[in-house]
Amino acid sequence: MRITSGYLKNRVILSREGKDTRPTLERIKEAIFSIIFDKIENAKFLDLYSGTGNMAFEALSRGASKAIMIEKDVDALKVIIDNVNRLSVDKQCRAYKNDVLRAIEILFNKKEKFNIIFMDPPYKENLVMQTLEKLSKFDILDDEGIIICEHGKYEKLDNELFNFIKYDEREYNTKIVSFFMKKG
Repeated sequence: MRITSGYLKNRVILSREGKDTRPTLERIKEAIFSIIFDKIENAKFLDLYSGTGNMAFEALSRGASKAIMIEKDVDALKVIIDNVNRLSVDKQCRAYKNDVLRAIEILFNKKEKFNIIFMDPPYKENLVMQTLEKLSKFDILDDEGIIICEHGKYEKLDNELFNFIKYDEREYNTKIVSFFMKKG
């Protein structure tokens, strides 16, 4: 896996062995960043269920000013930290070991706001709805910000969920990427 654009283009991102982590495929990552290209510059990027940090590193490479990665799996977090050090982006990003739902509350209490929130939770655990509900309750999304949800094809998301409106959706074989913004 590699970074596809920006100042870190073609740099390799390490991934952990096995099937416990499924990084966003390169073609899907490219498509997502093509859709949000005008929102990346100087953005604060939150990568929930971070896995390898793939999406956060891509955002930094393309001009995001800050990235926060949340991952509860210790082995995955070690890979993220390895990637942070190898890419020399430690001044721009932080990786935290925490449950995502708990981390959202902590970020809210710290008065953090993000321009882009990306989530790619484990598909079998149906966490997209729980995470969107938590993000609605604990407002850490900037008023002009967006949420990007990568989820399984079987998990259909309504056009309006909690405080959010779906403004775009793309299908990629067995995956769907849904884009949300705040209502109003």
